[in-house]
Amino acid sequence: MSRLNYTLPDEYHGRELEGYVEKVDYYLNSNIRIWHNVQNEGYALHQHSAIEILVPIENVYTIIVNNNTYHLEPGDILFIPGLTLHEIIKPDWGERFFFMFNMDPLTSFHDYSALEPVLLDPCLLTKRTNTGIYEHIYSRLMEISNLYFSPGVTFREYSIYANLIDILTTIGREHYDTLFAGTDNTAEKSYDYYQKFNSLLAYINDHYGEQLTLEKMADYTGFSKYHFTRLFKQHTNSTFYDYLSRKRIQAAQTLLTTGASITSIAFQTGFNNSTSFTRCFKKYTNYSPSEYRTKFIEDVPGNVPVF
Repeated sequence: MSRLNYTLPDEYHGRELEGYVEKVDYYLNSNIRIWHNVQNEGYALHQHSAIEILVPIENVYTIIVNNNTYHLEPGDILFIPGLTLHEIIKPDWGERFFFMFNMDPLTSFHDYSALEPVLLDPCLLTKRTNTGIYEHIYSRLMEISNLYFSPGVTFREYSIYANLIDILTTIGREHYDTLFAGTDNTAEKSYDYYQKFNSLLAYINDHYGEQLTLEKMADYTGFSKYHFTRLFKQHTNSTFYDYLSRKRIQAAQTLLTTGASITSIAFQTGFNNSTSFTRCFKKYTNYSPSEYRTKFIEDVPGNVPVF
């Protein structure tokens, strides 16, 4: 990796937490923010809407995500989905990169829905466990950092997102290649399954607030209920109702930043009553909606929550 001056103008230094929510200071009104960090500092429990990618260069870095602890060795790559509570433990010394991307520009792509289950949870890539794709992804991230910190780069944002799309495509293809490996599916059949579930997941994204049932979704794909249940678990590594609940809670996390009441948010996200909403919300975030709003939202300037 060539050594660059990994610094930005003074007004772009530092990371800011407002309460427990990080306000990502994207560089030059772009959708990207990268830090080359050599400070011995950690970051308390927080969240942000951007996806975050951490890459230690020197020394181990410890990250706690949803109560799971990751000890990152130099070169390890950890993807942290947006709206995921995480804490970064203070290191004694070291060097690391933090990459943060606004994923909104990519959500209109047809393939985005198929990628979401792959990055629904934190994704750790290492040289030892991901030999087929690790070197390619690491080199793309270093190319992104070079583009970001090099002066006078035209079409910088396009170039960086081209590399990011390459990374996401590589991860997605690895997931689906592994999914269909060892089966007797023809290439055409595997692609047909991919298309059907891509369409299904896009449908869930658009209709999570409605009363979706496993039976309805099985009919949507044309599979029997039993076959659908098995295939959905294969494609998403979760049950249908678990996946639907997580999509609803993600939407609720965003809605809790508005002035809408908790009861209104419950109905908007597909729950029949506040009690079931609260129970489900606490299952996936460890907080009730009111606790979450108070702890992670209320301190944000300009927000006046309604309970």
